[in-house]
Amino acid sequence: MADETPSAPGNNEGIPTRGLPAQGGRRLIVLLGRALRRRCPYCESGGIFQGWFSLRERCPTCGVTFEREDGYFLGAYAVNLLFALFVGLGGALLLIFGTPLRDAALLWQEAVAVLLAVVLPILFFPYSRTLWMALDLQVDPPERQTERRLRGHEMKR
Repeated sequence: MADETPSAPGNNEGIPTRGLPAQGGRRLIVLLGRALRRRCPYCESGGIFQGWFSLRERCPTCGVTFEREDGYFLGAYAVNLLFALFVGLGGALLLIFGTPLRDAALLWQEAVAVLLAVVLPILFFPYSRTLWMALDLQVDPPERQTERRLRGHEMKR
């Protein structure tokens, strides 16, 4: 396939990117689809989580190390926070003003808002990590890196 990034060990400096279009919007759609299914953004295999919160250090199929550098997932925490803020606040406002909950006591309205603020970040946590890895792979793919080493894979200059 002419539009796929090579995945042979000699290409991409050993970083597998199985089935990914070389660039553009189609690549982003494929990566977001993998992220929303909690799959490896590099090879699309499942089983990258050990439970809900714990991401494995490496993909069990392709072996790529997910945390590319110290502090790598700080961006995922920001994604999680923004998602919880906008969706939680929007959901609370919709529930409070767009449903019969608007006639409920203020205490119940606050309870709904607090419940959304607590539950949404927990539910979205693994997705924020896979979305962060997908966005990183879209913006900074291993085949374009010249000076950074991915943990577990030496990159050629």
